[in-house]
Amino acid sequence: MASHIQSQTKPLWHSGLTLPALLAAAVWLGGAHLLMTNVIQGHNADSVRSAAQKLTNGYAQQLGDFFSARQQKLDGLKSVRKSTTGTPNRTLTQASIQFFTPDQLQVGTGNPPLDFALVDLLKRSREDGQPKPEFLRGSDKQWQLYSARAESDGALLISQPFSVFQRALDQLDQNPGSFQIMQQFPDGPARGLWQSPGSAAGGEAVSAPIAGSYLQLVFTPSTAFAGDHSIAAYWIYTAALIGLLATLFALRTLVPAEGDAAPWEKSSRNGPTPAKKGLRKEDLDAPPPASDDHLAAVAAAPAPAPAAPAKQAPAASALMRTPSTEIPAHVFRAYDIRGIAGEEINEPFAYQLGRALGTIALQAGEKLLLVGRDGRNSSELLRDCLIEGILESGCNAVDLGLVPSPVLYFACARGKNANSGVMVTASHNPAEYNGFKIVMNGRPLADNRLQKLRTLMQSGKFASGEASNSRQDISETYIDEIFNDVALAGQPRIVIDAGNGATSELAPELFEQLGCEVETLYCEVDGNFPNHAPDPSRPENLQDLITAVKGEGADLGIALDGDGDRVTLVTASGRIVWADQLVMLLARDILARNPGSDIVFDVKSTRALADLVTQYGGRPVMWKTGHAPMKEKMLETGALLGGELSGHIFIKDRWYGFDDGIYAAARVLEIMALREQSLDELLDSLPQMVNTPEILLPVPEQRKFGLIDKLREQGHFGDADLNTIDGLRIEFADGWGLVRASNTGAALTLRFEADDEQALERIRKIVAIQLQSIDPALKIPG
Repeated sequence: MASHIQSQTKPLWHSGLTLPALLAAAVWLGGAHLLMTNVIQGHNADSVRSAAQKLTNGYAQQLGDFFSARQQKLDGLKSVRKSTTGTPNRTLTQASIQFFTPDQLQVGTGNPPLDFALVDLLKRSREDGQPKPEFLRGSDKQWQLYSARAESDGALLISQPFSVFQRALDQLDQNPGSFQIMQQFPDGPARGLWQSPGSAAGGEAVSAPIAGSYLQLVFTPSTAFAGDHSIAAYWIYTAALIGLLATLFALRTLVPAEGDAAPWEKSSRNGPTPAKKGLRKEDLDAPPPASDDHLAAVAAAPAPAPAAPAKQAPAASALMRTPSTEIPAHVFRAYDIRGIAGEEINEPFAYQLGRALGTIALQAGEKLLLVGRDGRNSSELLRDCLIEGILESGCNAVDLGLVPSPVLYFACARGKNANSGVMVTASHNPAEYNGFKIVMNGRPLADNRLQKLRTLMQSGKFASGEASNSRQDISETYIDEIFNDVALAGQPRIVIDAGNGATSELAPELFEQLGCEVETLYCEVDGNFPNHAPDPSRPENLQDLITAVKGEGADLGIALDGDGDRVTLVTASGRIVWADQLVMLLARDILARNPGSDIVFDVKSTRALADLVTQYGGRPVMWKTGHAPMKEKMLETGALLGGELSGHIFIKDRWYGFDDGIYAAARVLEIMALREQSLDELLDSLPQMVNTPEILLPVPEQRKFGLIDKLREQGHFGDADLNTIDGLRIEFADGWGLVRASNTGAALTLRFEADDEQALERIRKIVAIQLQSIDPALKIPG
């Protein structure tokens, strides 16, 4: 008896495979490109640098042997009397020796006559023992190698022509690249003595000290040398193609049946989550009791709900592995996540991020994450996918809705059981960007912790469990707290430019409650930012506000960025008040009541700020630019005030220490009322310097930090003091210049300040020349 088994075979291709296949291609090929640009190129650079350093160290040791052998010959010289002055010596090649008594150690003595440098060398030999040899220019303007040795009744001066050292240099194999000999005395600038002919540079220059001298050997690898120590791109893209083919084969077998939603599509397909009663001030002070089936805003997370019959969910502590996803490395910046929405920051990314953050929160003992979003076109969907991932990890979520970042920070600072959260925002970046700012246990998630987050997202080792989501509105609680804290007199007339950002509704409402007469400008939420970029640190974005303030006869103009954590003010006369000036006004007020307090400011801030803080009895602390480093430094020092030039103002006096542009503006209004002075008058009372706003110099993302390293190593700035806390701040007696890599964009950030316009222009030129010496394409705008 024959039996017939009817089998159903999958077609070779169907419409359900198209999107996953395109995604797989984007992941593998895009991942290969990202791997090449963000990992392999970095690995290659490290490999070339390591090999170059090893070669340089060996050559430096070889040249050090020359000075060691020369020193042994000098030690073997017998005492030379005055009668032998100027005679050649057979022990040292082409050496000329002169003897000087202490009375003869003067400029012009001897033949050839002594100059200031040689007199100093001879005197040091009698005071400090035998100093290191020095290359100095002789009377014929040629380099000479000089050594000095103390005698009982005088000092010996031994000189040899540079050609003696040249023979040692000629023994170096110069095929790997070009070499340069630099001499740098203590506290002096480096000067080039010799450079070999070399091929085109294939890597960054490295250096090594030459023992027994003040010399350094600088080596710049050739293209051929770099190629010998790098991984070729061919192997990476070949592996990506093989991986893509394997993924396409697996997709054909494993792709879900058509009609099933991807995990990051669930929230939008299931409809909106029912809204719950707004979070009140009492809710932030103490957790309310949890209901049977939902989690209240800040209560501890309940045990997992019973599983549905059709699906058994693992315990919240269990780890479930999902397939690895390529996550772009460059979107994980120094203190937040930021990239192009839809390309680098998309729905799968937000979903994976939610699962990873939920996992980290649970491991840290947190059972609840607060979530807010700004008004960008992509933020709502990214928020939904983020919450979906948080819930699948077994961590509870509270959706705060469309709010400025300070409202999320406020909720994290005030909550007893809810001091962790995520803000979906790209802050001041253009409309096509989006990203995430993360607070975990009251501290910003930044630097290495962000890199560990990326590693977790790639591994897919997430917690899994049952959790609940609710919606809360705490904007009124935030407004009430500021209303009860800030006292204004009269009815100041102000203009608010929200830049079509997340503060468009909240900021006017707050200042009206404070008693201000408010005129609004661009206070309609619009994720396209049709009027200007949401960045108040750029003067071109403030022109409409200046016009409105002067036209309305207002006392103050307030410009806020896309998520409300930055602020720039405009005076009644139309003057732009930069954030470092606001910090000076606030510092003067706060230090009057809290003498001895620390005031933290970033490397872009005016020199006058440190002087003012010291004058009013505070301790100035200069630190790295960025909202996360500034918050960490304030926590470390216990500072009551911090600020950076980009507009982030952090006030711990009567407030919570997070960056809040709205609250900072309210405090400045309070100072105006207490002093009964306009903002113009307050500014006139501050120290006056000539300075520039921030200058952005576009450079490729992958090159910006390398350029700063080059400038540190190769830049020549004379007697200036160099501050390397963040980039390079070059301090002159009459001003300073700054060059640093932006952490929020593909650019170098520059700023200059001086006592007068002439000094400012001189400092700009010095920095411009040094920038172009490391890369001729770098030209300072304006």
